[in-house]
Amino acid sequence: MDASEDPQYSASDYPEITKSLVIAATTSSNVSWVSSAIKSTNWKPYIYITDSADAQLTVPINRGNEAMVYLTYIIQNYVDSLPDIMFFHHHHENAWHQLLTASHEITYLKDQFVMDSGYVSPRCLGSCENVIELSGNYIPLSDLEDAIPRETQIGSFLMEFLGWIPEKIASPCCAQFAVSREAVYRRSLDEWKSIRKWLEETKLSSSSSGRVLEHTWHILFGMESIHCPVQNVCLCGGFGMDCT
Repeated sequence: MDASEDPQYSASDYPEITKSLVIAATTSSNVSWVSSAIKSTNWKPYIYITDSADAQLTVPINRGNEAMVYLTYIIQNYVDSLPDIMFFHHHHENAWHQLLTASHEITYLKDQFVMDSGYVSPRCLGSCENVIELSGNYIPLSDLEDAIPRETQIGSFLMEFLGWIPEKIASPCCAQFAVSREAVYRRSLDEWKSIRKWLEETKLSSSSSGRVLEHTWHILFGMESIHCPVQNVCLCGGFGMDCT
């Protein structure tokens, strides 16, 4: 039985909880699935168009892939309008890296699970992913470029913004996740602004700079450097699947 067949799974655990669905899109993206996915839920959509300065919601500069959208939303809403839960998502409903459709993720994400966890990836795997050994090497962020090894790029970023470099990092891939307001508030507004300023100015390509954030979002939101949730806990507790 899946969640859609079981009446115990409702669209929202607590209707009074405020929730934002933040989507990174372009002018060519098909986001028609969003309106039906959020119907009868209390998700409020924020669809950022990264390649149009005329869009109602856009970004200062189209760099860093989805990271610029996520950071821009946080900065714009940090002071007095962050909801209880935010789901940061790509524009697509289906992708190779999604175990569930985006519609399922949005409909059956368990509010209390996010509130308790702080950070939840919908990529519920049975093992660790994106395991990267960090050498401890770091250089000034202004010297980073694509030719620099990925572990040094990540180490330099973490040293600059967190002040330390773990020996190893791991987390589910692909930069889609739900977070609680409290997780966002683990970093000050100035910290989030500094990260976006780096993203705007770095010599790294959008692909490389976005990947640095992809590998470190979980740490920025307060998770351990090695973050490998138990699959059944993630699927059943987080996304309403029947694992009995």
